[in-house]
Amino acid sequence: MAAIKLLILQHKIRFMQDINKYISGLLFIHDCVILPGFGGFVTNYHAAEHNENSHTFQPPKKDVLFNKNLTYNDGLLLNYLAKNQGVTYQEAKRRIQDEVQQAWLLLDKGEAVSFDGVGTFRQDENNNLLFDPADTENFLTDAYGMASFRFPPLQYHKNAREVVPIYNANQNMNQGIKRTLKIAAVVLPIIGLLTLIPYTKSIRQQQTAGYAFGDSSSEPIEATHSAMPVNDDMEQVLDIATDKRQALFYSEEPKPLIKKPETIEKVYYIIGASYKEEANAKYHATQFKKIGFDAEVIFADDLYRVSLNSFDSKVNALHELRRIRNTPNNDKVWLYARQNSPE
Repeated sequence: MAAIKLLILQHKIRFMQDINKYISGLLFIHDCVILPGFGGFVTNYHAAEHNENSHTFQPPKKDVLFNKNLTYNDGLLLNYLAKNQGVTYQEAKRRIQDEVQQAWLLLDKGEAVSFDGVGTFRQDENNNLLFDPADTENFLTDAYGMASFRFPPLQYHKNAREVVPIYNANQNMNQGIKRTLKIAAVVLPIIGLLTLIPYTKSIRQQQTAGYAFGDSSSEPIEATHSAMPVNDDMEQVLDIATDKRQALFYSEEPKPLIKKPETIEKVYYIIGASYKEEANAKYHATQFKKIGFDAEVIFADDLYRVSLNSFDSKVNALHELRRIRNTPNNDKVWLYARQNSPE
């Protein structure tokens, strides 16, 4: 009799270890794994971090949160367990119910219940369930193989060097030209004045001599103003110049930018049925559409799945999942999330 009890105890221990292993494995693929009657394990994404004090870098990761309100059976864990244990769905359901009941008994006694790689549960004085997540697993598959590392800041040393002036021939030439121009600006007016004084004196002498000794009368010379003819070519040049000048100030009104609508990829699917044949999946998707669902067929995990609805938000998907399960004959629907779903 004692031997039989020992075998039963060993079988329960192995089964509980298998449940731990299945929950941990499913969290690498799905964002939410529910243990019926106990609660749901939800992964939470964290970006890479840098600690400025310790100069350490942490890779991106997914840790686990626990939601005690997610106690319904979504079929994910039970189907996975039945397939790997080689038992029926009902047998897998019965075994999980027994283990969950045993876990609650241990918690009520003040003992801790651990899920390897996931976390540990215990109850406080007010019988509130407390969850301490394990830090041993990173459930983000994209960060596989990454580890934290330390990178100290680089030290920069400035070496004082003597600044040697660079000879620039062009600069010296420009300075020489500027000096020459300045000198010319001062000297040339002086030379012009000195040249103009004798010339003015000579003109005055000639005028004096004419009045004193000459009796010839000089006829006044009429000033003629010749008008420059404006030909057609010049007018054309002026018109072209005017057009160019106006074109410089011409501006079109800015055209408004047309912003393309952003497309949001829906990555959370409420699965109503799964089939190996695509034709069967399409047929049942049509039937679901007739009763008001936005049904479609997606291919995931080597099966054609009939999605009743799809969302880009996990929260909205979980609300819709609860609503559908409350309708007749839909208590077996479950939530599927693609691996590239945003957090």
